[in-house]
Amino acid sequence: MAGVWLTWITLHAHRSRDAICAGVAFGLGLYASNFGWLFAGIRSTDSPILAFGAPSLLVLGFAAAPALIAWSAFRARLAGMRPLQLAALFIPGLWTITEWLRHFGAFHFPWGHLGYTQVPDSPLTLLAPVAGVLGASFASVMLGGLALLALRPANDCAREQALAAVVVLAAALAASTAVEWTRPVGDPLRASLVQGGFRMGEKFDPETVVEALETYGAAARDSDARITVAPETALPVLEHQLPKGYLASLERVARDEGRDLVLSFFRRQDGRNAGYLSSARVIGASGTQTRDKRRLVPFGEYVPAAGLLRPLYERIAAVPLLDTVAGHPDQDGVVLGGVRAALKLCFEDLFGHALRAEDGAARFIVVLANDDWDGSRVAMDQHLQVAQARAAEAGKPLLRVANTGWTASIDHAGRIVAAAAPDRRAMLEVAIQPREGVTPYTRFGDTVPVGIAMLGVAVALARSTAARVVRAEPSEVIS
Repeated sequence: MAGVWLTWITLHAHRSRDAICAGVAFGLGLYASNFGWLFAGIRSTDSPILAFGAPSLLVLGFAAAPALIAWSAFRARLAGMRPLQLAALFIPGLWTITEWLRHFGAFHFPWGHLGYTQVPDSPLTLLAPVAGVLGASFASVMLGGLALLALRPANDCAREQALAAVVVLAAALAASTAVEWTRPVGDPLRASLVQGGFRMGEKFDPETVVEALETYGAAARDSDARITVAPETALPVLEHQLPKGYLASLERVARDEGRDLVLSFFRRQDGRNAGYLSSARVIGASGTQTRDKRRLVPFGEYVPAAGLLRPLYERIAAVPLLDTVAGHPDQDGVVLGGVRAALKLCFEDLFGHALRAEDGAARFIVVLANDDWDGSRVAMDQHLQVAQARAAEAGKPLLRVANTGWTASIDHAGRIVAAAAPDRRAMLEVAIQPREGVTPYTRFGDTVPVGIAMLGVAVALARSTAARVVRAEPSEVIS
């Protein structure tokens, strides 16, 4: 859809201002619908103007990218760039680059990439193991633009060229189905995924804390699966506040029965620096292993430019801000059921580009999540799709367990094998087949899609410049 609208804006705008305004309008519609859950995660009673204005400014900032793309494409059209170059290279390239830039900086926000909308049912999912979500974004925008050109009048040469480009892309996707980047290894593993169903507004109440400890403890003791996994901060206390002997008793049971348990809680950071780590603890037959969250998201877990923005944030935040700090960047994967696994906490699966080496070395992926911070079903669905994309990129099965959902088992192609109904307590029993191997994306990351995007923009500019130079040369008269 983005490719359709941006190409249409580019071809029909009469002034730069028209292109910018249309780009902003498109961006507002796209990102307001994508990030409406931002408004659900704030408290509007104390400062309603600030509460509404803060997320609105964020959405407006995102809308600046389509506006910039529309303006750039409009100017390129005026300079002589042909419709096919605009639709197939220039606009998709700029779109992909702007999505990539959102991975960096203190305000990094890698939500809402168009590529996620293609997972898992679109044929463009086949691009995930090679070019990742950004590659799917590039192809999605390109196909939208080419589709618009294909609907132009039959005497327009761009129509035939667009149809030819679509055929070439379809052939490439069809050929990619013959390639299996990863392969099964070993026996399937049985896993129990425990969805506690504790609402965020109640999770840290003293009565609920006791109930959570009893619920997850009973699930860990009663399960006969090789692996039992609880969601992020399933134990809603600091590690030193856990009842004496709580972890030791569960570890003893798991070790004696040859099982592994994955539990999660906050713990104090070692050393002099203040702050808390969101941690996962593996206990049982594979030994004791601790994994700390390495990637944090702005405003949910830390405040950029804290001296200026933290007082404002605390006036509107629906959930009190804990002084969360990032764990050490160099942490190995974990061993679960005797098999190496990549373990991610909460929103870490949004940073597949940064943690892809761990996915490549692992034989399956585990995501511990807590999607009830904002109370939005939209965010819950989006984060499930993110997990599906990570599985498809790595070519590895993925276990996702969340406090209120979605809890699911996802295969190596990003398809949901089994899922627990959200917003209720559930124990999902699944079996996964570990896989080994490295996909091009886990090896090269965003180098492939971003390189293609930059090359596409450069080629479009070079060809339009060369054509303009040829047209400007005086014709020779042969007598």
